[in-house]
Amino acid sequence: MPIISKVESKSWRGRLLFAIIFVVLSVGGLTMIYPFGIMIAGSTRSAMDQADMSLVPRFLVDRDPLYRKFLETKYNADILDLNSAHGRNNLSFKAASVPQRIFQQRVDDFEEFFEEAKLPDHWQVLGGIVGANKIAPENHRKLQDALRTRFDDNLAEFSRVAGTPLISWTRVAINIPDFMTQRYDFPLSPTYEEYFKLLHEAPPANRQVLSLSGYFLDSIAYPDYGKVNTEKYNKAHPTSPQLKEYGEFVLPRTAPPASQAKLREEWKEFIQKDLHPSFVVADVPADAYRKFLTNRYGDVEQLNQTWKTSLKSFDEINLPTGKDWLHGVQGKDYLDFINEQPEDKLRLVGPEYEWRDWLKKKYGTLDKLNAAHNATYASFDHPAMPQDQLELQYVEQNSGSLRTAYATRNYAVVLRELVTQGTPFWNTLIVCGFTVVLTLLVNPAAAYAMSRFQLPGTYKILLLLMVTTAFPPMVVLVPKFLILRETGLLNTFAALIIPFIANGYLIFLLKGFFDSLPTTLYEAALIDGAGETRMFFEITMALSKPILAVVALQAFNSAYTMFLYSLIVCPRPDMWTLNVWLYQWQTNMGMPGVFAALLISALPTLVMFLLAQNVIMKGIVVPVEK
Repeated sequence: MPIISKVESKSWRGRLLFAIIFVVLSVGGLTMIYPFGIMIAGSTRSAMDQADMSLVPRFLVDRDPLYRKFLETKYNADILDLNSAHGRNNLSFKAASVPQRIFQQRVDDFEEFFEEAKLPDHWQVLGGIVGANKIAPENHRKLQDALRTRFDDNLAEFSRVAGTPLISWTRVAINIPDFMTQRYDFPLSPTYEEYFKLLHEAPPANRQVLSLSGYFLDSIAYPDYGKVNTEKYNKAHPTSPQLKEYGEFVLPRTAPPASQAKLREEWKEFIQKDLHPSFVVADVPADAYRKFLTNRYGDVEQLNQTWKTSLKSFDEINLPTGKDWLHGVQGKDYLDFINEQPEDKLRLVGPEYEWRDWLKKKYGTLDKLNAAHNATYASFDHPAMPQDQLELQYVEQNSGSLRTAYATRNYAVVLRELVTQGTPFWNTLIVCGFTVVLTLLVNPAAAYAMSRFQLPGTYKILLLLMVTTAFPPMVVLVPKFLILRETGLLNTFAALIIPFIANGYLIFLLKGFFDSLPTTLYEAALIDGAGETRMFFEITMALSKPILAVVALQAFNSAYTMFLYSLIVCPRPDMWTLNVWLYQWQTNMGMPGVFAALLISALPTLVMFLLAQNVIMKGIVVPVEK
């Protein structure tokens, strides 16, 4: 009987009540959908915007957040690198400055400079090689794929060459090269060889061109004078050019004059204590360097043994030009040499100085340069590299592909971990598949025997089977573990499958359903000469699809959601199932990566329900459960 009669439903009060019910249900539905929408939106975000709670990520509809996300990726989630390259003091990527306009000629010149100058490898850093919260960006994944191809997917061989044992290709990583730091060096390894190949293939906008001026500010100026304003710096350097902001600072190529005593002192300290010698050139005769090495090593054989070279004499040694990286002891020897030279004989080399020389060569006069760049440079020592404008133009020209890449990045990383280069997905597929199949064979067979043959003590057996459901899984966990350990089945698929095949409740449920099947069907089958196996499969199983769907769903859910048990009996990483992997994943990742993993892990149960919902709905109303 309906709560509201047909007559009442046509009155204004009935219609109002229906409207209220509809609104309440709609609001209730939205309260369920909204968190799910937030989760989907969160799965597309990164460390920069993971705190946003909007249903539509802003980088999908707005250029500025997209530009900032590009900066976060390019500068490997390191705000200090961004500030060094842009000459600004951004507090975070979310608040990073966006260029007000693009001076097209500056950007065109900068791209032409990239093509002609052929910058040395240690003057630039590949963007997107390290991600925040261990989410591997595109270039990181390209590096992994390149190494995987190079070693023919032989992880053991790569681990041997790299000297680091790895359990998966997804664990292959590289530290961000810190070329300007004095003590930095990198090994001559396949990882760095593939890294430099990717660097050469990347477009200019995806390369971070190093700034010696920015590094000077980070290592010398900011610790002493602060980042907020230039007041303290200007006060300490009264005879040096006064700065309105640190973005105006230009590190002199050569030692500042004696009149700028403080800056000269800091310039020398910067070379001696902070800057890698690969960026310093000594304008002295090469014989002076050869004499220095002769006094240090005595003979060329000792030098070759230390430098790991094959020189025939000291005469083959030339002064470094700044275009080649000085590895190991060779860099240390050169640093000791330049520290003995007068500062007036030293000169800095780097991309910013190369850029200014290139502009001077192209335009010849400052007036032509200012006219082309729409600028008011005071000299050729002032033009800054327009990296920010180049990046903004790249974002505007590739907004569609960048939005797609950033929206799907977390999913790509999760699928890579699970399927392409990991084992959790395949382990879960094996465990769930065998568990469902064996459950659909063992439990119906036991129920069929008790229902078909009326075994003595059937009800006592059923009572015993139902008693097993009274014990929580945690109670039987220790006995199961001890049995598996004694039988040597730990860290095997058998440990994850065998203990869950037989289920007392499912046998009880199936027996009740089998009892409802007409006995005349079996009598007719016997007359026709059918055996028990044929009757089991062609009559009992064929007529029990609804209840078998319920059994299959329960078996799948039990195997798929298994966590604590599988973590204990199969702790080895290559035996992790999806839920164990998900637990390990969320302890190391940020929320966007966790959201993506949770959504992907929820898909199998959703797909299974959608595929079998008609059969499952029939199974809900089986007679035994009325």
